Amino acid sequence: MTNNKYWIDNFPYKEPRAQQEKTINYVLEEFQRGKKYAIIECGTGVGKSAIGYTLAKTLKSNATEKTSGAYFLTTQKILQEQYYKDFKDKGLKSLSSSSNYNCEKSNDSCKEILTQIRAGSDNKKYESCNYSCKYKKAKQEFIDSEEGITNFSYFLTEKNYSKKLPDKSILIIDEAHNLENELTRFIEISVSEYFSNKILKLDFDGQKEKLNTQLRAFNFIKTVYSKKLINKIDHIENTISRLGSNFNLDKFKQLSKQIDMLKSHHKKILHFIDIYDKENWVFDVLEENKYKKLVFKPIDISAYSKQYILNYADCIIFMSASIVSHEGFMTTIGLEKEKTVSIKEKSPFPAKNRPVIYSPAGSMSAKNIDRTLPVMTKMVKHILNNHKNEKGIIHTHNTKIALHLKNNIKSKRIIVAYGAKREEMLNKHLNSKSNTVLISPSMSEGVDLKGNLSTFQIICKVPFPYLGDKVTRKKMNKWKWWYNTETVRTIIQSLGRSIRCESDVAITYILDGDWNRIKTNCKSYFPEGFFDNYHEY
Repeated sequence: MTNNKYWIDNFPYKEPRAQQEKTINYVLEEFQRGKKYAIIECGTGVGKSAIGYTLAKTLKSNATEKTSGAYFLTTQKILQEQYYKDFKDKGLKSLSSSSNYNCEKSNDSCKEILTQIRAGSDNKKYESCNYSCKYKKAKQEFIDSEEGITNFSYFLTEKNYSKKLPDKSILIIDEAHNLENELTRFIEISVSEYFSNKILKLDFDGQKEKLNTQLRAFNFIKTVYSKKLINKIDHIENTISRLGSNFNLDKFKQLSKQIDMLKSHHKKILHFIDIYDKENWVFDVLEENKYKKLVFKPIDISAYSKQYILNYADCIIFMSASIVSHEGFMTTIGLEKEKTVSIKEKSPFPAKNRPVIYSPAGSMSAKNIDRTLPVMTKMVKHILNNHKNEKGIIHTHNTKIALHLKNNIKSKRIIVAYGAKREEMLNKHLNSKSNTVLISPSMSEGVDLKGNLSTFQIICKVPFPYLGDKVTRKKMNKWKWWYNTETVRTIIQSLGRSIRCESDVAITYILDGDWNRIKTNCKSYFPEGFFDNYHEY
């Protein structure tokens, strides 16, 4: 039986809460029995980052196959910054991609300078920069430290393409509910007709066969497109080598960026060719600004998870507030059940602080949305009037609803946040002294509206995955539970934006009539205590 004497010195705070102690003890006991993976689902307020940190510090001393130490991964910049703030005094190092560091000897980013050095620049200032590079220094500190945190996309790129990060014994994956999507985005490829025509001088329409089937598109990428990429890379490298310092600096920078992009793209294409299996990939031809785009996306990433992530550590901890289905997570990520332990802990925040009210305006499905929107708009106006002295957020989950509310409510309180101005509008809300209300289709995650930043929130539409997406339909057919699991997960994440600590109070309004179907069919998917302060009107 494990007790906290075994790990208490590794706990980062004065003393653990009961839920933290229970979780740490249970996971350590199971790892002592030979488990390799742990799924930890903790509601907001349990303190999962401290759990992950303690497990990393304790387990690394038992691991033997990899370098001692731990990597922490997250998808959100805000969470990476929070980890660093919380644990930097304990030795945690944080690392981002080279584009996030500026060179001390020029106005360029470290990414631009390093790209130019790799391309063969003989500018002496770049040579000196190479040996005192801020990014390289941060990267070495990250590698040398016992614990380091970075983001998913950077880690996947470094481990699978650059291959300059050593394996470490422990991997802590926070926001693990996003892992399937992160791996999918990393593995999927797109080949643009515009890029092919303008950069590679390769015409889609000039091929012997139309690129309108999966087989034809794959053969084109493998036998024609990839070779053209190599030829283009060789041509630019030869040009740079031949002209050397005679280059105009701006032209040199332009070519350096281009060759860096081409090499990254080529690596991704080669990976795709290597792992492609026609039964596990969806092919689509999209059109953007009159140019075609060939898109390949994997359906079941469990076939690739060992290669891309699971083989990089002896022990892996998956943490989230919204795993929802632990068995489903094991299936989609490819975890062996006999090697996996899982545990759930509900949020300790009192139910009285987070009432949920269901008051349907009508169905917001595609065939009913236009009929329901006017009724919903009136209800939203009424809610805003009831909370006229408070800040809040309205989750629309699509742009059509967001713009309809903006155009029909016409209130100075409203700030619509999406697309390129999403962060700018979010900051406007955070910094405004007025009782502003965010309207957004894309703020179910990565937004911290603690305290008075949001004391009410509205769910306008149940966030079902888009049925027009081929991958969504394939996954629905493969796993009957997948569609509802994704929907419930997004709802849980959305509601979590306004309840960030024990003292936060926020009321949630659900206005989509299709909620009733989710509540009826998927009630067991929701966290324990979700319905303790639930009401219907």
